[in-house]
Amino acid sequence: MLNPYMLLNYNKTAWRYLLKNKQFTLLNLLGLSTGLVCALLICFWVSDEVGFDKFHEKDNRLYEVMIHEQAGNQIATSNATGDHMMETLLKDLPEVEAAVMTTPASWFQKFSLTAGNKTMSAGGNFVSQDYFKAFSFALIHGQKDQVLRDKNSIAISRKLAVQFFRKPELAVGKILEWKWQAFSGKCMVTGVFEDFPANSSQQHDFLLSMDAWNQIVPKGDVRTSSGPFDNFVVLKEGADIGRVNQKMAGLAKTAFNDSTSTLFLRKYSDAYLYGNYENGIQVGGKITYVRLFAGIAVLILVIACINFMNLSTAKASMRMKEVGVKKALGARRSTLVFQFLSESLLMSFLALLVAILLTWMLLPQFNAITGKSLSLHFDLKIALLTLTASIITGLLAGSYPAFHLSRFKPAITLKGGLASSFGELMIRKGLVIFQFTVSVVFIVSVMVVYRQISYLQEKNLGYDKDNVVYFEMNGRVAEQRESFLSQLKSVSGVVNASSIQQKIILPAMMPGNGGGVRWDGKNADDKIRFFRMPVNYDLIETMDIKILEGRSFSKSYGNEAASIILNEAAVKAMELSDPIGKTVMIGGQERHIVGVSKNFHFNSLHEAIRPFILYISPAETMLVMAKLAASQEKETIEKIRNFHKQFNPGYSFDYRFLDHDYQAQYASEQLVGQLAKYFAILTIIISCLGLFGLAAFTADRRRQEIGIRKVLGATVHNVVAMLTKDFLLLVLIATAIAFPLAWWLMDQWLQNFAYHIPMTFGVFAITGLLMILITFATIGYQSLKAALMNPTDSLKGY
Repeated sequence: MLNPYMLLNYNKTAWRYLLKNKQFTLLNLLGLSTGLVCALLICFWVSDEVGFDKFHEKDNRLYEVMIHEQAGNQIATSNATGDHMMETLLKDLPEVEAAVMTTPASWFQKFSLTAGNKTMSAGGNFVSQDYFKAFSFALIHGQKDQVLRDKNSIAISRKLAVQFFRKPELAVGKILEWKWQAFSGKCMVTGVFEDFPANSSQQHDFLLSMDAWNQIVPKGDVRTSSGPFDNFVVLKEGADIGRVNQKMAGLAKTAFNDSTSTLFLRKYSDAYLYGNYENGIQVGGKITYVRLFAGIAVLILVIACINFMNLSTAKASMRMKEVGVKKALGARRSTLVFQFLSESLLMSFLALLVAILLTWMLLPQFNAITGKSLSLHFDLKIALLTLTASIITGLLAGSYPAFHLSRFKPAITLKGGLASSFGELMIRKGLVIFQFTVSVVFIVSVMVVYRQISYLQEKNLGYDKDNVVYFEMNGRVAEQRESFLSQLKSVSGVVNASSIQQKIILPAMMPGNGGGVRWDGKNADDKIRFFRMPVNYDLIETMDIKILEGRSFSKSYGNEAASIILNEAAVKAMELSDPIGKTVMIGGQERHIVGVSKNFHFNSLHEAIRPFILYISPAETMLVMAKLAASQEKETIEKIRNFHKQFNPGYSFDYRFLDHDYQAQYASEQLVGQLAKYFAILTIIISCLGLFGLAAFTADRRRQEIGIRKVLGATVHNVVAMLTKDFLLLVLIATAIAFPLAWWLMDQWLQNFAYHIPMTFGVFAITGLLMILITFATIGYQSLKAALMNPTDSLKGY
């Protein structure tokens, strides 16, 4: 049985061994700590992603109302439901404890808030009274059931309360005036809530009562299952979600007379990670990247462990005489086992300490890349996972010398009779091949991801997104939009300007499905789903959308209220051979096709272009779109700001560039590319550290052979080639294995995009050449050093 003295002695011996073999110690420490740093950073990131929206007290009972809608041969899934949904659920489903309805946050850019003589912009939303009962956003002041009790109530964040009133407690009872578009109101602050946590998908500075919204836009008499609103429910304790969803499935028909839609509940906290649906089936979402990086963390750690094991086993085979001497002096096998394991565990714990320090140093840069606010903290799960990984690594690395060498008899080990076996050699080579296979897959993946992102950035979208700014109409701008646009066009640096209901990127789906659009020759069974967008005059010209047939909208043709422009996809879906002048019924109104536009990408390039209808309705537009002269953006923005201030006093000028929003669609892909690049570099470094160590070990073991060869006339070139070819062969084998695997993985990833780059031979050729250069650079130093050594020195001691 081990006693404290023995443990201390093992650790002292292990420490002396590590100090004596400085190169071995340094290589292992660098490789293993680098792997642990990668694993820790990914672990913190994954933990944050998985914990998104999980902090709500009623998380297990909090659900979001979802809807499947028939769209031709496909099923479209969304969370956009009707304004009568909340009361319907409370009336028809006894399992519902509470229901909440909110307006979509995407409707609002910024509100203008005023208290006294202070005005600022803030983001908010309209929510129903039980909002704080369903969601666990902490209230500093106010009661959950009273804070949004009527149309004149407003709850604000701690940050907003401090900005307006210096202290949160001073905010309650104060009057705030809000303005949005042409609407405004005065409310009393009835509650102050803590700033929403960073891992919440909802982010609001203030909340207004849904009663205030219903005064702006009264509920319609027509009850529809689909609509623009977000609806949530809290189920009662013990409610069976399966049975509730069975009832929900028929609710669209029975309560809303909608036979083409199906309602269901999705756990609210699942939306962040599992938000993607295809044809009515949940097919993942951000969880795909969470799993990807969790797998990457494991792979990198495995590669680091392989380095550790390879170097440890290689070094252990040189300790046979040490083992023999100790056994001859009476050391038991268990003593040797604990000695070798102590050395490995000490190394792994040292690497862990270095990794924690490096993680702390690198977290700010990692946060900048990922857009998060992660801190170095170890909850129970992460602490146990990290400690377990360190222990397993140490045990695995020390297992060969501990259990293999310690079993041999002293007479054999003292004679040096235990040279590396063929099996041991094959295992070591196999591990090197595995390391570089992973490295090659990483390199190919990074190159493909970056090429795809470049393709997304450079692809012709069918409109010009560059140098286009947009901002929300508020106050006088909304009331006198035509006058504002006319004067805006005369601002120096503004090429053109118009207005649109929503961003041209990812606009909202038109209410209802394609059944609201009819035309001569339409198949009654067709349920083609159209996007539609109300626009102002000059929008086509401002966005530089190409007209293929007919014309654009123009005031010179008189009232264009009945005119529409279709994109190519709409014409194809409707099977119109000569569309110009044809009549289309939309929502019971007769419209005439005056033009056909070239297809443009209003969706992400993940999706194919869908049927789109543009129609003139200035009163429905909410956003100003302004095209700026190239290279004059900064100066022009300032001129627009000054003009906006004069035209619309009391309202802030909050603008965004359209191309920035376009790039934001691919934030996940860009993050994958960035992280994959850094992790690929670190993986190569770890692998090269192992290769460098093995090359040094090989050169040292073959020192006598090299000396004899040089005496017999071998040149430096011959010796370098001899030492290099074996390792180069391993890397070439790894490359041959990795290429088909990388091709398959990247092909699968590219299938997520309706428009993507082709897989080309060039990527693999560049990767192969890069790996050869990396191999030569890694082992070249050791090979050249061994080849240049004086044969006399090489043969000394033999």
